[in-house]
Amino acid sequence: MKIGICCGANRAELAKAAGCDYIEMHFTNIARLDDEAFDETLTELARVGMPCEAMNCILPADFALASPELDMVALSEFLEQGFARAKRLGAQVVVFGAGRARRLPEGITKETGWEILAPICRLAGDIAQKHGVVIAIEPLQTRECNVVNTLRDGLALMHLTGHAHVRLLADVFHMTQNGEDMQDIILAGENLRHCHIASPQGRLYPMPSDDYDYTPFFAALREIAYTGRLTIEADGPPSGDDAADLPVAVAMLRSFFE
Repeated sequence: MKIGICCGANRAELAKAAGCDYIEMHFTNIARLDDEAFDETLTELARVGMPCEAMNCILPADFALASPELDMVALSEFLEQGFARAKRLGAQVVVFGAGRARRLPEGITKETGWEILAPICRLAGDIAQKHGVVIAIEPLQTRECNVVNTLRDGLALMHLTGHAHVRLLADVFHMTQNGEDMQDIILAGENLRHCHIASPQGRLYPMPSDDYDYTPFFAALREIAYTGRLTIEADGPPSGDDAADLPVAVAMLRSFFE
C-alpha cells in the first residue's frame, strides 16, 4: 500500500524526505491555475521526484450541485480542465468530496439528493474516464455536509451512478465522527479505491501516541486485500513540526502492513 499526504508542490520535498510515496493535490486549485503557474508546478514535482497520484476537492462551493440554476456547461468545462491537468500530473484517482458544493437545500431528503448527484457523478465519470482517472466518492461527517455521510451512503450513490470510473473512498476521521463500524469497509470490497486518514482526536497526523486504536481500520483493509493508496489528510502535525512528525506518522502507517 502506498502512503501519501495532502499538500501542494511547495511541500513535495518535505513529503519525500518523510518517506511518502506520493502527494495528493487540490483539484480545484490546480484547475484554476494559469498555464504558466501549472507548468511551474509540473517542473517542481519533476525536480523533487515526487508524483501526484491523487487529488481532492474536486469542486468549489460556487458549483451548487443541487441548485436548479447549476450551469452544466460551466461545470463540464471546469471538470475537463481539471481532469486534463490531473492526467498530466499523473493522478490516478480524484476524490469527490466537495461538501459545500453538494450540500442539499432544506427539505430535500438524502435519497432525493442521491438522485440529484448521480447524473453529475456520471458526467464527471465520463470526463475522468477519458483521461484515465477514477473518481472516489468521499462520505463526509454530518457536521460538514448533509448528504452522502456514511460509507453505506457512498455505496448507494455509487451503485445509483452506475459508472465504472466512479468508485468509493473510506476516511478514518469521518467514519469515526459518524460512529460508523469499520467493518463497513468490507461491504465496499473491491469498490474501495482510495483512503484518507487523520487522528480522530484533533484531526492531526496519526501518531503512535494517539489515544485511538487504528487496528480495526487496517484489519478491514487487510480483509478485502486492499492495495491502493492511503493519504494523510490532516490539519497538521501534533507538535507543530512537520519535519519531525510526518516521518513518524508515515512509519506508523506502514507498520500496520508489515
